Amino acid sequence: MNLGSAKMLDRVLGGVAGRAIGWGDVLGEWLRPPRPVDAVEHLLVVKFWGLGNWALLRPVVRDLAARWPAARVTIATLEGNLELVEDLADDVLLVRPRGFGTVTTDLLRAVATLRRRPPDLSVDFEQFARAGALLARLGGCAQRVGFRSGAAGRDALYTVHVPFRRDVHVSRSFRDLAEAAGVPRAPYAPGALEPTVRGRREIAPYLPSGPFVILHPGSGDNFPGRRWSEAGFAAVGRQAIVEGHAVLVTGGPAEADLASRVARSVGRGAVPLAGRLSVGAFVALLARARVVVSNDTGPVHLASALGVPVLAVFGPNTPVLYGPLAPGSRAFYRALPCSPCLTTTNYRSSRCRIHTCTASIPAGEVTGALRRFLAPTGERVTRWPGTSP
Repeated sequence: MNLGSAKMLDRVLGGVAGRAIGWGDVLGEWLRPPRPVDAVEHLLVVKFWGLGNWALLRPVVRDLAARWPAARVTIATLEGNLELVEDLADDVLLVRPRGFGTVTTDLLRAVATLRRRPPDLSVDFEQFARAGALLARLGGCAQRVGFRSGAAGRDALYTVHVPFRRDVHVSRSFRDLAEAAGVPRAPYAPGALEPTVRGRREIAPYLPSGPFVILHPGSGDNFPGRRWSEAGFAAVGRQAIVEGHAVLVTGGPAEADLASRVARSVGRGAVPLAGRLSVGAFVALLARARVVVSNDTGPVHLASALGVPVLAVFGPNTPVLYGPLAPGSRAFYRALPCSPCLTTTNYRSSRCRIHTCTASIPAGEVTGALRRFLAPTGERVTRWPGTSP
């Protein structure tokens, strides 16, 4: 099941179910007020889509677990995120995005698992989707915290609503949810991500002998308008070669051809790795990079969580919400009158077919930034405390 289909099903079927269940709850609680939650012995954390989101969420989930150290932590997420979450939870409920039947079966299985020991508290980090709210409610969770969306079929499923802020980085809004659930007020602290021993072993055959730059020209299932030009990435790669760095071109399995084309355009010294690495190996590879050049997609946040600087190209999204956080990073963004066009109110979808926002960023702007960064007297970056390549 592709991302567009999943969004449509969530919007239509989830909306109908959410309205019916949510307003039924409102009536039932009016007739019989619910009892307060005295203690949190079972915590449910929900975030389905996005490796990048999980890179941002890891420190927040650790803070939630520290708030209730005796509580059992269950995480519900997509199958592909397992390597980023398994060390954070006692139980992981996985949903496989392989068609309507598989998704439905996995969600029903997750509901049944939760109902055997209902959570006392759920924190749903989805910004617009209804699946997490429905899972927590049908799983019997008493206190349900989530972002206010303005959609009755979603908001009525929560017992506590938190505004999703559009004037600060999304990591701050994630932290707001945790604080509404009981975590003490504090600034968002990036990091909480380390390469694993298994990941380091897996990348050993692919590591160049010297320093290297990672190019990530794809965007996964996300809106293709996020993608900067192949020619732009190739120009950046050639500049990295001139500066004495090897170039590794990464991406998912479906982006193997794209990565190969970019690597060929860069020339000798560039190696395509799209589809060859597990999530854990990709994290280990990012941790070793001198700098990552990427579209607005997951690697921006994975690299940032490792303290690795990122040169990130933005267009349909605004870096105010999703920009890289690591020291030395830079976002390239034109802020056209139509941008951002991917928002929580439109399910982060767009019908735009002429991607002026990304196309208007010249290669010279990015190659110039890379040249200054890689120069012998260029900026030297300190990684986040606790992280290591």
